[in-house]
Amino acid sequence: MQPLNPTLWRTCRVLAGVNRLRLLRRIFEQPGQNVSQLANHMGIGVSDASQELRRLQSRGLLRRTCQGKSVVFLPLPDPQVPSAAPLLKTLKSVLPGQGQTDESIANMGKALGHERRIALTCALLRGPRDQQTLSAWIRASPETVHFHLNTMIQSGWVVRTDRRFALNPARPLLMKTLLRLLRPPP
Repeated sequence: MQPLNPTLWRTCRVLAGVNRLRLLRRIFEQPGQNVSQLANHMGIGVSDASQELRRLQSRGLLRRTCQGKSVVFLPLPDPQVPSAAPLLKTLKSVLPGQGQTDESIANMGKALGHERRIALTCALLRGPRDQQTLSAWIRASPETVHFHLNTMIQSGWVVRTDRRFALNPARPLLMKTLLRLLRPPP
C-alpha cells in the first residue's frame, strides 16, 4: 500500500464545505475584505465566517494580513504548504462558476476527504479493481470499502462497470489537479 498524504485529505475535507467555497470565491472577486464584510455578504455570522476563513487559511489557501486596524484576507498560497499554490490556481479558475457548482466542487473535495478514500484513489490509479482487491489493498473490511466507494461514486470521482471500479475518465480540472497532487513528481 502506498503512503497516505494526510495534508491532501485534510485539505479536501476543508474544500468539502460549500460556505468555505463561497467565501473563497468572494475573496477571489474582491480581495482584501475583512471578516465582517465577508460575513455580511454571505449572510452568516462573523464568528462562523471567521471559523471558516481560519480553516481555509490553515490549509494554505488564504493569507491573513493587517490593513490599518482591520484584518483582511488575500487569495495567496502559503509557501510552506506544497499543495496550496497549484490548488489555489485551479480553484481560481473553477470557482467563478464555469460549469461547476459549489456543491459539485464540494463533492469532489468530499471524495478525497478521508485517508481511506485517498488510499482507494491510489489503488485505482493503477487501474480498475474489484472490491475484494481494493479491500485487501487498503486493509479494510469490504463494508468499509463499500461505504467509501459509494461516496466516491456519488461525487463522480469513481465509476463502476460490472464488478470493477475505476477512476472517472471524464475528469474536471479540480480532479486533475488533485490527482497530480497525489502523484509526486518523478
